[in-house]
Amino acid sequence: MAALYALICLIWGSTWLAIKIGLDGVPPFLAAGVRFVLAAAIVGVVLAVRGRRIALTRDDKICILSLGVLIFWLDYACVYWAELYISSGLTAVLFSTMPLMTALLSAFWMGSETLTARKVAGILVGIAGTALLFWPHARLGLMQSLGMISTLAGSLCAAINLVMLKKHGAHSDPFVLNFFGMGLGAACLLLMSALFESWTTVVWTRSNVLAIVYLSVFGSVIAFSTYYFLIKHMDATIVSLSTLVIPIVALALGRAVLHETVTRTAVLGIVTILAGVGVAIIPPAETKPTLEREAPEFTKAISRSRSGTAAGRQP
Repeated sequence: MAALYALICLIWGSTWLAIKIGLDGVPPFLAAGVRFVLAAAIVGVVLAVRGRRIALTRDDKICILSLGVLIFWLDYACVYWAELYISSGLTAVLFSTMPLMTALLSAFWMGSETLTARKVAGILVGIAGTALLFWPHARLGLMQSLGMISTLAGSLCAAINLVMLKKHGAHSDPFVLNFFGMGLGAACLLLMSALFESWTTVVWTRSNVLAIVYLSVFGSVIAFSTYYFLIKHMDATIVSLSTLVIPIVALALGRAVLHETVTRTAVLGIVTILAGVGVAIIPPAETKPTLEREAPEFTKAISRSRSGTAAGRQP
């Protein structure tokens, strides 16, 4: 189990780096669209092998629309575009604010969760860390700021989708949802690319093709299947802690492979954000039994919303 858990963290931590590599010579919306065409095809093969009849309920259709528009289109459009201007590690850290946004939406929009003092503290700490990342300094230009805002917008889309799936996706088949959701998202991304990007300047190379294939096969299908296996056999709270591990892996890989660097203020902001997320999602000891009963549905919904990069992300 420990090896599989480490594999999940490594794969989803590496997807941010793979996105960056895949953007070398390929515009962002086209790169994301091709990725999900391939991923949807693979999931379609899995469904065909299973041989089950697909009958979509009203809740299934709502979930597919949510996944297709909010996750596989808008979320990934924001993340891919952002990585043109900011590092892969910083993108991963900013996206890790998604659980904090989800807590706020669940409390104030859906009324399905209560904001405990611990969650409020985590959210405030996370906001402080984000403010530190935006703190004025010489190396933060306009496009870098827009890239960071774009990542937060993608995180918000993922949070909204998660709340929708928690309400409507309890009895849905995740493979069916992701097959149709990926297909819808891929179509929107490719249409967006055709309208706003020049395909005549695309340069396909061995590295960007391998990166896109890696994201489709490993980041989407293999990691997705392994995550569901872990949910069934590990404590859900432990599985959810991958939210904290993944950005650290992304930062380390970005530093090692692409020599990405961050300022001291940014390091402080990153540590503060991860601390805020940790405070919000790590349950106190006295409430752990209750949370262990409730967490599986929460983490299943997370995995449905993040199957493209991180079943609990990202991206």
